[in-house]
Amino acid sequence: MQTLGVVDFGIHNVVASTVMMFGFLRGTLMDMTQRFISVELGKNADISVLRKIFSTSVILHIMAGVLVVILAGTIGLWFLNNRLVIPANRMIAANWVYWFAVFSFLLALLTSPFTALIISHEDMHVHGYMGIFDVAMRLIAVYLLAVVINADKLVYFALFLFIIACIVFLAHFIYCQKKYKETKFSFVYDKSLIKEFGGFGGYIVVGNIFAVVMAQGTTIMINIFYGPVVNAAKGLANAVNGAVQSFAMNFNQAITPQITMSCAANDTKVMWNLVGIGTRMTYFLLLVFSVPFLLETEFILQLWLGNVPEYTSIFVRLMIIEALINRSLSGLHILPGASGKLRLWCCFSYTASVLLLVLFYLICRMGYSPQYVLVVFPLVRLLFLPIWIILSKKLFNLSFKFFVKKMFAPVLVVSMASFLPFYFLNVISSSLVLYSWVVIPMSIVWTGIVIMLIGLGRDERVKILAFVKQRFISN
Repeated sequence: MQTLGVVDFGIHNVVASTVMMFGFLRGTLMDMTQRFISVELGKNADISVLRKIFSTSVILHIMAGVLVVILAGTIGLWFLNNRLVIPANRMIAANWVYWFAVFSFLLALLTSPFTALIISHEDMHVHGYMGIFDVAMRLIAVYLLAVVINADKLVYFALFLFIIACIVFLAHFIYCQKKYKETKFSFVYDKSLIKEFGGFGGYIVVGNIFAVVMAQGTTIMINIFYGPVVNAAKGLANAVNGAVQSFAMNFNQAITPQITMSCAANDTKVMWNLVGIGTRMTYFLLLVFSVPFLLETEFILQLWLGNVPEYTSIFVRLMIIEALINRSLSGLHILPGASGKLRLWCCFSYTASVLLLVLFYLICRMGYSPQYVLVVFPLVRLLFLPIWIILSKKLFNLSFKFFVKKMFAPVLVVSMASFLPFYFLNVISSSLVLYSWVVIPMSIVWTGIVIMLIGLGRDERVKILAFVKQRFISN
């Protein structure tokens, strides 16, 4: 934001959001690929079947890429030039950004089957290295913009992101070709497999459409009703939220193949154990980083940005609260895809998405201040929590006793014990010199202690301490 300026940063955010409206295709195909590979690995791990699944997935990704180019060159381009609120003198730059973003998305789409393969094989260290490399390259790109590039920085930033997407695709392609036998591509048309993909993917594609429309559509609506400066605030809040959630999301991603495999093998005991552990650990990893951000939002943003756009702080808090509510049932949200029981679950998910979008639009339309717009997200998530629990009981025979003991009680108690002491301390002592510098590390350490003592079982504590000792102390 400091390199591009607030307006150009907002333009980049809204243009990228327009392209990411096609993200439902990538999410759907990647979820399908990962699910079918994980199921086969949980059953027989037949290399011929795995090759057939992978090749079919690649073909579907290529077809999706062709569809994206057609839609981007017609509807997307018209929407960019006729409906988005962009200063007239930045329209040419916005069009360059748009096409670089489209081709970057295409490369990300073609990377998806390889990413799904890596995750299904649980090579999470490789997935982690790829993510670190991607972020490091983006940091280098911004550095080059700041100290080397004297031309239009907005256009060059989009160009750099395209180059990074090319490198990331090549890295995934080369690694998978060398590591996994099933990446040997062949043009296959298996009618039964295509039908199975379609049956599973139909529900997923609609769910991902709603997810993308909520994420990117709300950004576009903010642009239409409030302009690019508020877009910049939302873009920054998205960046913070993504960073805070990264550990939790990666853990959730790592445990998904294990739950899918145990479900495919009909090992319900292992499956429910993984669901309980996955829910708690995903939530706790998010909580560790959420507590300091909720307590000291303005201070952290000031350190990071210097000049903080209006509404950024409240957007950050609301997004983090929504993420915490959503992650409190993260293990249960894996089960529909793992088991294939999607119909009823997805119907309620669609209902929640429609309700969110309608409320979001109405609040924008009625002219309320931007901070009230994002309040609907945590509120609707909270209202739907009991529905997900009831559905889990009906579809997967969730034990209410198990839910309370292994998921709800630890999450609630740890949250209160982690946050409330610092909240009251903040009310009493927030004006003291160096208060924020002390509270941030203290809140992280205290939350970690509370998680270890209250949130984890004895066996889990022993395993974590043994892991830490082996990796860090012994070395």
